[in-house]
Amino acid sequence: MHEPEAVAAFIERIVAGAQIASRAERDNLRRELWTHFDETGTSPEAVDSALQRFGAEVMVTESLRCVYRRDYVFLYLAKIAASIVASLIAALLIEVLVNLRVEVQAEGWRLAPAFSHTAVLAVGVVLALVSAWEVGRQPFSRSRAAVAVGAYAAVCAVVQLVFAERAGAFVTATVLVALGYVCSKIEPRPARLAVTFGAFAATVFGTHLLLRVALRPSRDLLSSAVLVAVWASTLLILSRVDHAFVNVFQTVKKAV
Repeated sequence: MHEPEAVAAFIERIVAGAQIASRAERDNLRRELWTHFDETGTSPEAVDSALQRFGAEVMVTESLRCVYRRDYVFLYLAKIAASIVASLIAALLIEVLVNLRVEVQAEGWRLAPAFSHTAVLAVGVVLALVSAWEVGRQPFSRSRAAVAVGAYAAVCAVVQLVFAERAGAFVTATVLVALGYVCSKIEPRPARLAVTFGAFAATVFGTHLLLRVALRPSRDLLSSAVLVAVWASTLLILSRVDHAFVNVFQTVKKAV
């Protein structure tokens, strides 16, 4: 690799590794780095000497990342909040559409009596899935995983204290997300969705048997299908939001 290309690649790796949210600040850092190398000269020996004096790439990147960490953490939390809000809206919209009942005689509409239970379960699936997504996000981070698990445990504890009768829904949601994670490894996609639906249906039936709830196979199958839709929509939203988040730190535009 020619010297200018080596320097350019080195600078772009440093700028990308610094995880700077602001494009203007990334451009400023890039100019400062170029200035450092321009002052050393363009000969191969001068460039090699400048790269050696600059220090280890990992250490430089980590130092810059610490400087800009607050902005990065703020943007990361905003990303999680956006994922949760968008996923909850989608999940509740699915539940509303399924549970909407039109009363012709009264010329109005209402929600099915089971809506409150199914909505809480859908919310639990969303929150559990967001937590699992952050735990499994690559590269793996122990601190991020601990925060994600702790935050979900805190939500479950609050639900247990405030809405004790709804706490069971979060236990079921946790089981469903764990099953969904196992099923997500199955290929192709149609088979994955079919197996996920079967796993969710078995969990719903088993939960009702355990709680001695009157079994209604058609309703339970519909509930399982809705939960699969919530699970799939949440995964899609998480993937799209993550993609947008990564693009924020893109340092080089791809040629069209």
